Amino acid sequence: MRSPTDVEEQLLRTQQEILDCPRIAVDRSVTGDLGETFEQPPALFTYLPDLQGVVFDGDLCRSSPRISEIANRWRTDSPSDTPELHGEFRITDLFTAVLKSPPELAWPGSSDEERELFAQWRVIDDTPVAATGQLAAIRIQPHVQPLEIWYYDMDLNRAEGWDRQYVRLDLTYVEYVRQLALTKGTFGWQYLFTDEVSLGGPDFDDVRAQLTTMLDVFPDLFPAWDYSPLAQRLEARL
Repeated sequence: MRSPTDVEEQLLRTQQEILDCPRIAVDRSVTGDLGETFEQPPALFTYLPDLQGVVFDGDLCRSSPRISEIANRWRTDSPSDTPELHGEFRITDLFTAVLKSPPELAWPGSSDEERELFAQWRVIDDTPVAATGQLAAIRIQPHVQPLEIWYYDMDLNRAEGWDRQYVRLDLTYVEYVRQLALTKGTFGWQYLFTDEVSLGGPDFDDVRAQLTTMLDVFPDLFPAWDYSPLAQRLEARL
């Protein structure tokens, strides 16, 4: 079996830290197998109409995790004195994710622009156990580099002054996976990486509380990680 890449190592490390933490209860945990690394996308991609012109550069191919699935649904253990905190992630092999169908997010009121956008999405991370209606997607768009990363939250359009359920993230795919490993998939962490919405309003009380709690307790629970950049990001978005 090959050795994990740097990004895979971060995912495997964060998975083990969650499992080993006595103040965290795990509802579901999956650690799949490592697959073969690629210098370029699979040859099959050149024959698929939806992928014509889509750029999968060498760095993306080498750095993206080639793992069948790594997933975790966790929460702080209720008998402990640790504040309530929840998270979930599910990452699969990028190339497998790209070959799957787009998420079915359009509804009768969706605009043509939204339908086209959703059709270009491929899910890279979601919350199947908690079923919170949140997911992250990579946008399969020709002649765009790096490929865009978007975040969907079914409750986002309830926020005052906001009529959409999605935002674009200021992250590449590999950066997304690295930040997921750092945050352990704490619900709402993706809002730290978009300037499209402010976290200071009352509609984001729950998200803000989760992120504040995360930044209060994670440096103690997981001291090997540096959370100061995330604290700066949260402060800037309040």
